[in-house]
Order: sequence, then C-alpha cells, then structure tokens
Amino acid sequence: MPAFKSKLSLCGGLILLILHAASAAATQLPGHDDEPLAADPSLTLERAVDLTLAAFPDFEILAARRAQADAWISRGGSLLSNRPSIMLRYQTDRWGSDNNLTEYEAGVTLPLWGWGGRSATRTFGDALSGESAAAAAAMRWQVAGFVREVLWNVALAENEHRLATEARDTAGRLLRLVERRHELGDVALSDVLLARSSYLGFQTALIDAEASLLDAERAFRSVTGLDRRPEFVPEALSEIAEIDPAHPALALASAAVASAEANVALVEQTVNTGTNVQIGTRHERPAFGTDLDDSIGIMLNIPFGGSNHRNTQIGDAARAASAARADRNRQIRALTLALHEAAHGLNVVHENLEMAAERLELAERHEAMGEMAYEKGEIELMDLLRMQTTTIDARRQATRLDIEEKRQTAFYNQAVGELL
Repeated sequence: MPAFKSKLSLCGGLILLILHAASAAATQLPGHDDEPLAADPSLTLERAVDLTLAAFPDFEILAARRAQADAWISRGGSLLSNRPSIMLRYQTDRWGSDNNLTEYEAGVTLPLWGWGGRSATRTFGDALSGESAAAAAAMRWQVAGFVREVLWNVALAENEHRLATEARDTAGRLLRLVERRHELGDVALSDVLLARSSYLGFQTALIDAEASLLDAERAFRSVTGLDRRPEFVPEALSEIAEIDPAHPALALASAAVASAEANVALVEQTVNTGTNVQIGTRHERPAFGTDLDDSIGIMLNIPFGGSNHRNTQIGDAARAASAARADRNRQIRALTLALHEAAHGLNVVHENLEMAAERLELAERHEAMGEMAYEKGEIELMDLLRMQTTTIDARRQATRLDIEEKRQTAFYNQAVGELL
C-alpha cells in the first residue's frame, strides 16, 4: 500500500507539472522589446508641444468654444432678438352655418429686442470669445506640463540606466581581477564567490533600470504620440516670482468669471424679451356677401408680470457666476501652492549640488586607493566592495541632482505659466 501511494503521488506530480507547462506555453505575455526612444536634434521642445497638442484628446473642444462664441457674436449683430415666424390662418363656416363666410390671413411675426438686450448679447459673445482664446492658451500650457514631465522622466531613467551599466561593468572588472588572483593562489574562493554575488546584484539592478527606462519611454510615447524625443536642453529659469494674472490657468478662470457675469447681465436684460410685432394682411368675405375685403393689420404682443419666472432664470445665472468666482479663487490657491513647491524643490537641489560633487570626488579617490590596496593584499575584498558601493551611490546622487536641477527648472517655469 505505501508503494502504491508513492506511485500515485508521483503520477499526480507529473500531471500537475504537465498542466503547468501547457498553461505556460498557452499564455503569451506581451513583449518588452520596444525600440529605444531616439533623440531628434531637429525636434525642439516647443515643436513637440505643438504636435502633442494637435493630438490631445480635448483639442477639439477649442473649436467648439470658438464656434459657440462666434454664434453669440453673430446673434448680437442680428436686428431681431429671435427667429421671425410666418403666420397663416384660414377660416370658413362651410362646415357650420354655411353662410359663405371666408377669411384668409397671412403675416410675419418679428421678435424685438428688449431695452439693452442686444448690447448684453454682444457683450456675452465677446466674453465667450475671450474665454475661448484663454482656453487655447491654458490647454497649451497644460500640454507643455505633460511634455516637460515625461521628457525629464526619460532623462532620469536614462541616467539610472547608464549608471547601472557602469556599475555592472565595474563589478565585472573586479570579478575578473579576483578570479585571476584566485587562480594565482593570492585569494580564497570565498572572495570569488563574494565578487560574483556582487556582480549578479549589479546585473539585477541593470535589468530593473532597463525596465524603468522602458516604462518612461512608453509614457512619453503615450502622452505625446511621438516616436522620437527632443534633446535634453535645459530651460532658462523664468524671472517671474509670483502668480501673474496673465498665467494661462488663471487667465482662463478669470475669463470664465467674465463670461458668467456677462451671462447674468444677459439674462437680466433678455428675461423680459418676448415683445414681438406682427404685420399681416387679411382677405375676408362676410356672411351673405360676395366680395372679398382686403386689409393690413399690425399687432403688438407685450408680456408683463411673471417675476417668479424671471427670478429663477436670473438666480440660476447668478449661481453659475458665483461658482466661477469660487473656481478662480481655488485656482489661485492651487497655483500659488504649486509655485511654492517648485521654488522649494529648486532651492533644495541647488543646496545639495555642491556637496554632492564634493562627496563624489572623495568617494572616487577613496575607491582608487582601495583598488590599489586590494591588489597589494592590504585590505579585504569586502572593504573594497563597500568603497565601490559608496562611489556608485555618490555618482548616482551627483548626476541625478544635475538632471533634477534642469527638471525642477522646467517645473518652476511651468508653475509660473511660462509657455514654450
């Protein structure tokens, strides 16, 4: 019985192994062999923003905004407050008393502007036109922020990949040195194993860096829709030190307030609109008559009262204007906070740059001395590995801060509203 159970367990294990292999063969994971994101010297950052903006999902909204503004401006130039209409009326007593009564009436109804309504409509159209222009600038500023971020993320990822490659190569040279000394009998096998372990650790870090670089490049392609990138050219730091009213995001919020307030004025001036004049002709034949009488008439229709209905429309417009002002206030707070964060990040980088460069210089000198000491057998391999790790960390910090300075400069320019 125990033998039978053992065979059964073995068969079950084989079956599970076969099923696992079949499942792995059937599952096809997505590939990770994208082409490297090449730098194009002819592609400027400004051009990259333009190309990204043209493919931006919200780009078509700009055309709709312009069309809306043009429509209201055109309406404000109209002589009538609304569409005219034609009135036709026919009346007969054929199916009644049948006394030969016949009436034909035709006319046109012309909606008239209320006092100040036409001017308010033109003002609202102009406000929408200004909001449309502000929205275009704000969207370009928003897209510029996306491009700045993904571009400098690629720069950081490329730097990490380069440093990981250099660290792996350094570990490889050390491994070959230790293996050679082991063959000569100068060091123990434990040093070879330690150097080999260190090399594999750096090789693993390089694989992770390659994956991070691939992710950064894919993010750039996804955001911009481009298969090439601009070169990492640092931007000149903006001289603006506070949130200016001309900031694209703030200008859009202010334009939205202007449109909402213009809409309040429009509603107040047109809510009583409804006055219309009707001009028409009438052809009528009275009962028991034989001839048609022709006449021309004018009718004026003037609405009155209804304050309850007017106040609801005015209240809705006033509420929308209050919400627009609140949005502008929130935008000011958000932009001010973003500016402070960008300035703080840039100041921190500036403070750390000089110390990072000095630390790197000391670490490189220490590592060079350690290599010579190890070759002479004056220090242990573990000591040399610690020196190399310190140098790698110092080099990573110094180069990252150098890129971070350019990155934070771009973020600061973005925060103060600098357009490319």
